[in-house]
Amino acid sequence: MKKAIFYILITFITLSCTKSIKDSDLENIKGYWEIEKVILPEGTSKEYKINEEVEKVEYNNGKGVKRKVILLYNGNFLVNNIKQQFSVEKRKDSYFIMNKTDFSNWEEEILTLSPEKLIVKNEEGIEYYYKKRNDIKLEDNGKKN
Repeated sequence: MKKAIFYILITFITLSCTKSIKDSDLENIKGYWEIEKVILPEGTSKEYKINEEVEKVEYNNGKGVKRKVILLYNGNFLVNNIKQQFSVEKRKDSYFIMNKTDFSNWEEEILTLSPEKLIVKNEEGIEYYYKKRNDIKLEDNGKKN
């Protein structure tokens, strides 16, 4: 019980200290994002030390596409051809990523968005923490520049 209260308190403090997102901040969503950790609603945390995949996010004028980039052991990259469409909606003082695939639709609230960090919370209250990867530069065909 004490652990749950501690995590709730930490989450509250973190959210209270974060600055609000502006329209101009949404451009920061472009790029390659690597998951760092996930925090479940009851406070349980899972950290990701090594990732074989990152998300390539393309964004323009409120709409975008996410694709998985697989990091191969030989230093090459493989870009998957599955495109996940999304749009960004503003509601009051918050922004939401509206995800759409052939199989499902879901939304994630953007809690933090900066050039280096992205934190989103889904409808189940699960928080996803991402860090930007600036070391990946790919051409359209998935080959490294």
